[in-house]
Amino acid sequence: METQSEPSELELDDVVITNPHIEAILENKDWIEDASGLMSHCIAILKICHTLTEKLVAMTMGSGAKMKTSAIVSDMIVVAKWNSPRVDDVVKSMYPPLDPKLLDTGTTTLLLSVSRLVLVTRNACHLTGGLDWIDQSLSAAEEHLEVLREAALASEPDKGLPGPEGFLQELSLIHISEPTRPLYI
Repeated sequence: METQSEPSELELDDVVITNPHIEAILENKDWIEDASGLMSHCIAILKICHTLTEKLVAMTMGSGAKMKTSAIVSDMIVVAKWNSPRVDDVVKSMYPPLDPKLLDTGTTTLLLSVSRLVLVTRNACHLTGGLDWIDQSLSAAEEHLEVLREAALASEPDKGLPGPEGFLQELSLIHISEPTRPLYI
């Protein structure tokens, strides 16, 4: 296993989404099993993450002189390498039978991974202003993610959320006692 102090043999341009089917998946508009309309949101998130990753890698390659240390470059490579398995997870969740909870989980994890890459890249390249496109892309992905999240919540069986009466009954069953010693968290 590689450590922070050892230089990496990988280059940042080696870290890209390498799924051999990604282009075909992103271009295919015939999602037969998608009666729910969720696939278009998954594809939009995949496209946004793909574009963001490519642009971030290109920016990083263009600002080699501004890099702090090789350790930061190694961190970026490690973070970027996490994106590819997350893409694979999303693609696998898109196969029938569709489960909105899996779609939500996979896309959320991918977006978090790409967001982490954004943070590491901003730190490594000393990026400050003029990067509204990054925030706009992440916001657009969040909008698609919200649709998937709502579908995932709607697919859960009704847990019988209590109304006002049920809530008051639950409150009456809770026994609150004072702790015998301070609780440190």
